Amino acid sequence: MNRLVSSRLWLGLVIGLALGALVGGGIFGRLAYLFASDRIEVGYSVPDFNLSSLDGKATSLIDFRGHPLILNFWASWCDPCREEMPLLQQVYEDLGDRIFVVGINYAESSSQVLSFIHTIGVTFPVLLDSKGEVAERYQIAGFPTTFFVSSEGKLVAYHLGELTSDALSSYLRMLGVEP
Repeated sequence: MNRLVSSRLWLGLVIGLALGALVGGGIFGRLAYLFASDRIEVGYSVPDFNLSSLDGKATSLIDFRGHPLILNFWASWCDPCREEMPLLQQVYEDLGDRIFVVGINYAESSSQVLSFIHTIGVTFPVLLDSKGEVAERYQIAGFPTTFFVSSEGKLVAYHLGELTSDALSSYLRMLGVEP
Protein backbone atom coordinates (compact mmCIF):
# COMPACT_ATOMS: atom_id res chain seq x y z
CA MET A 1 0.00 0.00 0.00
CA ASN A 2 2.76 2.37 0.92
CA ARG A 3 4.51 1.61 -2.37
CA LEU A 4 1.31 2.37 -4.35
CA VAL A 5 0.87 5.74 -2.63
CA SER A 6 4.52 6.56 -3.26
CA SER A 7 4.22 5.67 -6.97
CA ARG A 8 1.12 7.82 -7.33
CA LEU A 9 2.82 10.75 -5.61
CA TRP A 10 5.80 10.47 -7.95
CA LEU A 11 3.52 10.18 -10.96
CA GLY A 12 1.55 13.23 -9.81
CA LEU A 13 4.76 15.16 -9.25
CA VAL A 14 6.10 14.28 -12.70
CA ILE A 15 2.81 15.20 -14.39
CA GLY A 16 2.63 18.44 -12.40
CA LEU A 17 6.19 19.40 -13.35
CA ALA A 18 5.54 18.58 -17.01
CA LEU A 19 2.37 20.68 -17.08
CA GLY A 20 4.14 23.49 -15.24
CA ALA A 21 6.94 23.46 -17.78
CA LEU A 22 4.47 23.59 -20.66
CA VAL A 23 2.47 26.45 -19.15
CA GLY A 24 5.57 28.31 -17.99
CA GLY A 25 7.27 27.79 -21.34
CA GLY A 26 4.20 29.09 -23.10
CA ILE A 27 4.09 32.19 -20.93
CA PHE A 28 7.82 32.84 -21.28
CA GLY A 29 7.63 32.14 -25.01
CA ARG A 30 4.85 34.71 -25.38
CA LEU A 31 6.75 37.26 -23.29
CA ALA A 32 9.86 36.71 -25.42
CA TYR A 33 7.76 37.23 -28.55
CA LEU A 34 6.24 40.44 -27.17
CA PHE A 35 9.66 41.91 -26.50
CA ALA A 36 11.43 40.53 -29.58
CA SER A 37 12.82 43.29 -31.79
CA ASP A 38 12.27 41.39 -35.02
CA ARG A 39 8.71 40.19 -34.68
CA ILE A 40 6.54 40.50 -37.76
CA GLU A 41 3.38 42.32 -36.79
CA VAL A 42 1.21 44.99 -38.37
CA GLY A 43 2.29 48.43 -37.18
CA TYR A 44 5.88 47.43 -36.47
CA SER A 45 8.96 47.90 -38.62
CA VAL A 46 9.83 44.93 -40.78
CA PRO A 47 13.30 43.45 -40.28
CA ASP A 48 16.10 44.69 -42.47
CA PHE A 49 17.93 42.26 -44.73
CA ASN A 50 20.93 42.09 -47.02
CA LEU A 51 20.45 40.00 -50.15
CA SER A 52 21.95 39.85 -53.62
CA SER A 53 20.03 40.84 -56.70
CA LEU A 54 20.24 38.70 -59.82
CA ASP A 55 23.10 40.87 -61.09
CA GLY A 56 25.02 40.32 -57.83
CA LYS A 57 24.35 43.75 -56.32
CA ALA A 58 24.01 43.81 -52.52
CA THR A 59 20.56 45.11 -51.59
CA SER A 60 18.93 45.87 -48.26
CA LEU A 61 15.46 46.88 -47.16
CA ILE A 62 16.64 50.44 -46.61
CA ASP A 63 17.24 50.73 -50.39
CA PHE A 64 13.44 50.70 -50.82
CA ARG A 65 12.52 53.37 -48.27
CA GLY A 66 10.61 56.43 -49.45
CA HIS A 67 7.84 54.59 -51.29
CA PRO A 68 5.43 51.89 -50.18
CA LEU A 69 6.75 48.39 -50.81
CA ILE A 70 5.25 45.10 -51.89
CA LEU A 71 7.61 42.37 -50.69
CA ASN A 72 6.71 39.01 -52.21
CA PHE A 73 8.33 35.76 -51.02
CA TRP A 74 8.09 33.05 -53.69
CA ALA A 75 9.68 29.98 -55.26
CA SER A 76 9.56 28.76 -58.86
CA TRP A 77 8.22 25.33 -57.82
CA CYS A 78 5.18 27.01 -56.20
CA ASP A 79 2.16 26.98 -58.55
CA PRO A 80 0.29 29.82 -56.76
CA CYS A 81 3.50 31.89 -57.00
CA ARG A 82 3.52 31.37 -60.76
CA GLU A 83 -0.14 32.32 -60.99
CA GLU A 84 0.21 35.63 -59.13
CA MET A 85 3.42 36.83 -60.82
CA PRO A 86 1.63 38.48 -63.79
CA LEU A 87 -0.53 40.43 -61.32
CA LEU A 88 2.55 41.72 -59.47
CA GLN A 89 4.23 42.50 -62.79
CA GLN A 90 1.20 44.55 -63.84
CA VAL A 91 1.35 46.57 -60.60
CA TYR A 92 5.06 47.16 -61.21
CA GLU A 93 4.40 48.38 -64.75
CA ASP A 94 1.37 50.53 -63.86
CA LEU A 95 2.42 51.95 -60.47
CA GLY A 96 6.22 51.54 -60.44
CA ASP A 97 6.74 55.27 -59.97
CA ARG A 98 4.67 55.23 -56.74
CA ILE A 99 5.43 51.84 -55.21
CA PHE A 100 8.29 49.35 -55.10
CA VAL A 101 7.58 45.75 -56.04
CA VAL A 102 10.29 43.31 -54.95
CA GLY A 103 10.36 39.54 -55.17
CA ILE A 104 12.43 37.46 -52.76
CA ASN A 105 13.14 34.02 -54.10
CA TYR A 106 13.42 31.23 -51.58
CA ALA A 107 16.50 28.98 -51.72
CA GLU A 108 16.96 28.54 -55.47
CA SER A 109 19.98 29.11 -57.67
CA SER A 110 20.31 32.28 -59.71
CA SER A 111 20.12 30.23 -62.93
CA GLN A 112 16.78 28.69 -61.84
CA VAL A 113 15.43 32.10 -60.92
CA LEU A 114 16.62 33.73 -64.16
CA SER A 115 15.04 30.99 -66.23
CA PHE A 116 11.76 31.36 -64.34
CA ILE A 117 11.52 35.17 -64.54
CA HIS A 118 12.37 35.17 -68.26
CA THR A 119 9.68 32.56 -68.92
CA ILE A 120 7.06 34.44 -66.88
CA GLY A 121 8.16 37.91 -68.05
CA VAL A 122 9.03 39.41 -64.67
CA THR A 123 10.97 42.69 -64.78
CA PHE A 124 10.59 43.91 -61.19
CA PRO A 125 13.60 43.47 -58.87
CA VAL A 126 14.17 39.93 -57.62
CA LEU A 127 16.47 39.16 -54.70
CA LEU A 128 17.99 35.80 -53.80
CA ASP A 129 17.46 34.35 -50.33
CA SER A 130 19.66 31.37 -51.17
CA LYS A 131 19.89 30.03 -47.62
CA GLY A 132 16.32 30.91 -46.61
CA GLU A 133 17.54 33.08 -43.74
CA VAL A 134 15.39 36.09 -44.60
CA ALA A 135 12.33 33.88 -45.07
CA GLU A 136 12.99 32.51 -41.59
CA ARG A 137 13.41 36.01 -40.14
CA TYR A 138 10.12 37.02 -41.78
CA GLN A 139 8.47 33.88 -40.35
CA ILE A 140 7.30 32.64 -43.74
CA ALA A 141 4.83 29.78 -43.22
CA GLY A 142 4.05 29.09 -46.89
CA PHE A 143 4.43 30.39 -50.40
CA PRO A 144 3.63 32.84 -51.72
CA THR A 145 3.59 35.30 -48.84
CA THR A 146 3.35 39.01 -49.54
CA PHE A 147 4.09 41.88 -47.18
CA PHE A 148 2.74 45.39 -47.71
CA VAL A 149 5.14 47.89 -46.15
CA SER A 150 4.70 51.64 -45.69
CA SER A 151 7.27 54.12 -46.98
CA GLU A 152 8.54 54.32 -43.38
CA GLY A 153 9.19 50.57 -43.24
CA LYS A 154 6.16 49.61 -41.10
CA LEU A 155 4.10 46.53 -41.89
CA VAL A 156 0.64 47.56 -43.06
CA ALA A 157 -0.66 44.09 -44.01
CA TYR A 158 0.46 40.67 -45.17
CA HIS A 159 -1.14 37.99 -47.28
CA LEU A 160 -0.44 34.26 -47.20
CA GLY A 161 -1.30 32.51 -50.46
CA GLU A 162 -2.03 33.63 -53.98
CA LEU A 163 -3.16 37.23 -54.35
CA THR A 164 -6.28 38.06 -56.28
CA SER A 165 -6.76 41.31 -58.14
CA ASP A 166 -9.38 42.47 -55.62
CA ALA A 167 -7.21 41.64 -52.61
CA LEU A 168 -4.21 43.37 -54.14
CA SER A 169 -6.28 46.49 -54.88
CA SER A 170 -7.44 46.54 -51.26
CA TYR A 171 -3.87 46.24 -49.96
CA LEU A 172 -2.70 49.00 -52.31
CA ARG A 173 -5.39 51.32 -50.92
CA MET A 174 -4.19 50.46 -47.39
CA LEU A 175 -0.76 51.68 -48.51
CA GLY A 176 -2.31 54.89 -49.86
CA VAL A 177 -1.76 53.93 -53.49
CA GLU A 178 -4.81 54.00 -55.74
CA PRO A 179 -4.72 51.21 -58.33
